[in-house]
Amino acid sequence: MYLAIDYGKKRIGLALGEAIPYGAGVLDNSKPLGFLLGEIRKICIKNQVSKIIIGMPIGSDGSEGKLGEDIRRFAINIKSNLNIETEFEEESFTSSEAESILKDQGASIKESKSKVDELAAVLILEQYLNQKSNIKDQNDR
Repeated sequence: MYLAIDYGKKRIGLALGEAIPYGAGVLDNSKPLGFLLGEIRKICIKNQVSKIIIGMPIGSDGSEGKLGEDIRRFAINIKSNLNIETEFEEESFTSSEAESILKDQGASIKESKSKVDELAAVLILEQYLNQKSNIKDQNDR
């Protein structure tokens, strides 16, 4: 099982899945790091997570987005405290895409910011799984 994380300054969106990703909630990023790691640990144990996929925004020039340093530090804390393999997945525009999907469904983005973060995590995991599947298909040829 994989856990995807859409890291943001205010909220951390979560998604789980092996073949079809689904939302797993949102954590309030104003909470202490120990609390956040504890919540992630509980999710990982309950769902037997073997790898955590963390979204990393990449700019058009190939550089990491503004949050890059914070995201890398968060990933180091996860890996050292939870002893679970982590991997980054390029995630530029997943929040915009999530907002667009929710708007198409008639949701008010102002009222559903946490849904945007959770859906962004789903999109990160979906992208990761699709990429992994494509690599497997190419290797099987």
